[in-house]
Amino acid sequence: MTNTPTFLIGAERSGTTLFRLLVDSHPEVTCLEGLDYVISAVGADGAHPSLDAFEAYLATETVYSTSGFSIDRSKGEFAEVADDFLTQRMAASGKDKVAVLLHNGFETALKIWPEARFVHIVRDPRAVGLSTVPFEWGGHPYIGIHKWIDEEREWLALQDKLPADRLMEIRFEDLVTDHVAELTKVCAFMGVSYTDEMLSYAAATDYEAPIAAKADEWRSVITDEQIQYVEARVGDLLAERGFEPSGLPAITVTEADAKKIKASLRTKKWKHKLTSHGWVAVAELVTRKIGISALHTPMKQRMNQDERGNRKKSWREPGREYAYSPAKEAEMAGQLSAR
Repeated sequence: MTNTPTFLIGAERSGTTLFRLLVDSHPEVTCLEGLDYVISAVGADGAHPSLDAFEAYLATETVYSTSGFSIDRSKGEFAEVADDFLTQRMAASGKDKVAVLLHNGFETALKIWPEARFVHIVRDPRAVGLSTVPFEWGGHPYIGIHKWIDEEREWLALQDKLPADRLMEIRFEDLVTDHVAELTKVCAFMGVSYTDEMLSYAAATDYEAPIAAKADEWRSVITDEQIQYVEARVGDLLAERGFEPSGLPAITVTEADAKKIKASLRTKKWKHKLTSHGWVAVAELVTRKIGISALHTPMKQRMNQDERGNRKKSWREPGREYAYSPAKEAEMAGQLSAR
């Protein structure tokens, strides 16, 4: 592999976007929004997809369609193509160090890039659980916190596989309280020096510079019941990750309780999809279930286009906002059909 990336890892809603923007604004480091479309293309058994299968998969991936990347088939293999994405990004940015934001699949990333390094950001799970409520994949702290649990377990497992000098951890609360101190350590880990230019993203995105009040802001709005739900699901992992229990009476969430919550959220999710996408959401589901890719792909692409229109400016790389191209997707779909 040509590149040795630094992966910025953490659960969704843990301050990962803020962290990515800070790192990407460094004059020597470029940071990809994510390579989830690379990690998720790898089979459960670790098998890499063929380039044809990978290209077909990417045809419906929202983040990839705005990445500005292209598949260099001369690379021959999946891993080399994935590595070339990093090379393309560095060439586009004019920077010589690359980082990648990743929410899961850390061991898969390590197998593709065996020399990779990892910086983990962790946030109080009660803050994370509360922040997932407005999202389609969350909706309730008890449900939304599962991504934090899965990601933290992956991080703990990764620590057993790498030497200490290739791992680093910071806390969201420390990052927003004293960003200079925390970023100075992160920069040293990546082999660069801290600079105030890392705050320049605030002028080009929807994200503000780090604000100390954000560290404990959630405490003023979360309810006791929401805290109890999060602590019930997180269990011993709360203290294991260094967070003090609330001291509230513990509750037991039965299987029936969990099913009731999930059923309510499924209804909410479909109402949201129908409101956002109309009949296209139904068509996407039906064509996906019956496995007709020629019909499913345009439906998924239509939904992706709708979602891109609602994406926050902060999700995009400042100064390098690759425009979505319907023509590019149509060309890709045509090439796949021809094969």
